[in-house]
Amino acid sequence: MHTRLALVAAVLLVGLGGIAAPIAAPAAAQSGSAVGFSDAQTTVTQGDVATIDLQLRNTDQATLRINSANQEYQAALRVRDGDGDGTVSVRANTIRGGTIDDSDRFTAGSDADSVELLTESGVSDTSTVAALDQGRYNLIVSTDATSVAAVLSVDEPEAGETHASVIAPNTPAIDSKTDPATNTSEIDTDESTASTNTGSPLSAARGDRVRTRFGVSGIGGLLESPAPARNLVYASDSAPTAESTHTVQTVPNETVSMQSLTIDYGVDDNVPPRGVHQFSQSDIDTIGVDETGDGFVDRSVGIAIQNIRTSTDGRMTITFDRPVTVSKNDTLLAAYEMRNPDTTGAADVSVTLHGDRSTHRERGTVLYGPAGDGTLGHGVNLRPQTANGDVPTAPLAAVDTTYDPAAGGLVATMDTNSFATGEYTMDVTVGESAPSSVPRVSFSESFAIVEPAAEFTDQSVGADPQFSVTADTNLAPGGSVIVRVKAEEPNGGISQVLNCVATVESDGSLGCEFDLSKSADNFDIEVSIQRGGSTIVGPTEFN
Repeated sequence: MHTRLALVAAVLLVGLGGIAAPIAAPAAAQSGSAVGFSDAQTTVTQGDVATIDLQLRNTDQATLRINSANQEYQAALRVRDGDGDGTVSVRANTIRGGTIDDSDRFTAGSDADSVELLTESGVSDTSTVAALDQGRYNLIVSTDATSVAAVLSVDEPEAGETHASVIAPNTPAIDSKTDPATNTSEIDTDESTASTNTGSPLSAARGDRVRTRFGVSGIGGLLESPAPARNLVYASDSAPTAESTHTVQTVPNETVSMQSLTIDYGVDDNVPPRGVHQFSQSDIDTIGVDETGDGFVDRSVGIAIQNIRTSTDGRMTITFDRPVTVSKNDTLLAAYEMRNPDTTGAADVSVTLHGDRSTHRERGTVLYGPAGDGTLGHGVNLRPQTANGDVPTAPLAAVDTTYDPAAGGLVATMDTNSFATGEYTMDVTVGESAPSSVPRVSFSESFAIVEPAAEFTDQSVGADPQFSVTADTNLAPGGSVIVRVKAEEPNGGISQVLNCVATVESDGSLGCEFDLSKSADNFDIEVSIQRGGSTIVGPTEFN
């Protein structure tokens, strides 16, 4: 079976060192292997990840070269089509150096395919993180029999505006579509959002989500690495030898009656933090259990500490004078003062919750140096905080992050169901640990979390079996609730309980229609609205 592919071809002008305009070459005109690009030009922001789509026919591998116009930077990649679909999507991270592994900088968009870096030149200093220079890069994909050229354009990063909105819990991630002809993007915005564009203070009902878009581009390559604040241990100041606050966060998969807690920095003979053997109870800022998932300690256990044992090999054990219950899927949090070791990069660490009948062990990492600076790393610091300035012990516990340049850059989505009502801000800063190409910004968006509420707009009952319920709510549009009607005849005859799933409209209203067995005015009727197992309003009598 032969698949017809429309390959984009170009004439490579070797003698002139240039690239001609791409032309279309029909697949049927070539009997041997052929390669090409889906787009004649690919554009990426400096510091982001470029996606280069290749097409292959009658071959499962090819070589892709990325050369700067002045030839100072050159890279050669081997690409393989592992699933035989004739396409390979190459993801090229324009960030390099530091602790970023070369094998992670060039990857395939599909798990079935593979991309391998063969050679790279023009990178003089790999000790610090930097981005490819702005400008034009020549792309050449080739086999032994053929070669085709295209262009990669690396553009300057920009800082834009911020935008916050309230969305329903089931709202998908922002979807941006790129027009291959113009290489520009359009954002699929959900009309069912309450946003700050109205000029009024943003308010979110508990259970909805607050989504904030921060207008900063050129950090997509940095955010390819796991966020340091999601590590088993997070150092708030990651600089080598710095006096820092280390935060442990671990979630047992079964309930543990913890009798002692061991934190081991000496895993695999790693260099432990300085002064571990001098660690004492006075160094502990907070220790306890997060039961709601907001990153704050809900149940402190500091009063139950009996003694602390330390060793020079990096092990610390905190013993309690009573069993401390850490339920399944709750988070044990511990924040304490610690001096970092004189090292950079990821260091292994383990945490053990010793119980009388069960023990929870987790092995992870703590990240030192520029890569660990900020909750998202490399100087990018994102965190929610209360109006009083309190920051969660685990700052990203209830925050999901994505990076989408077409949607404004960094997108943070906060689960308000985990937080208490009150006023909050979502803040992001880009510090000096970021590459020089990244704009230095400091953004903050304010919002309030309130209890969900609803008010029935018409409580009249007509002489008709069809019964209507309408209500106004403060819920995010697009969300779902259950409207429950209980109808009973006064003489103890017919009793009905009916449920309806209603969707919140763009103005916050909702409505449901119910078919009763008799005229509605024959019943005593109570109506309630529920979401997530909690009652928002009712039962309310309808007359």
